[in-house]
Amino acid sequence: MMPKYNLTWQETDVQLLEALLLATGGEGGAPLQEVLLMSDALDGVVLSLQEVEEALLKLLAVDYVSIQKNKLYLAPEFLQAYEEITLSEGIVEEDEQKPLLKLLQQQDLDEQRLEEVNATLKKYKLKNQYQQYLEQYG
Repeated sequence: MMPKYNLTWQETDVQLLEALLLATGGEGGAPLQEVLLMSDALDGVVLSLQEVEEALLKLLAVDYVSIQKNKLYLAPEFLQAYEEITLSEGIVEEDEQKPLLKLLQQQDLDEQRLEEVNATLKKYKLKNQYQQYLEQYG
């Protein structure tokens, strides 16, 4: 039987996380629209609804992201881990994706946890938020 969720980290997960870092400036929260605008500005790529949904689901499942009042927040634990890995790596500009991907790959994805988090994501009405983004900027 095929697993219901994708249990490997994808480039699109990194893109969403990177866009979230920029949109929040590393503190506070940001609405999905701002995050998608950042993603577009970064890579010229508009993530599909499915890519956004899968990435958010995984980031919520490993507690790197939380949703409060329709805003996405980065967890302090993630920010600390990210700071540590970027300091220890001594970032080279074109190598910027690597620390984020490395950080994600250290996190195990578990189907049961993804299932639990899915309920939270449904309350967020991701599809509506994504639709609003497309209507405004698409």
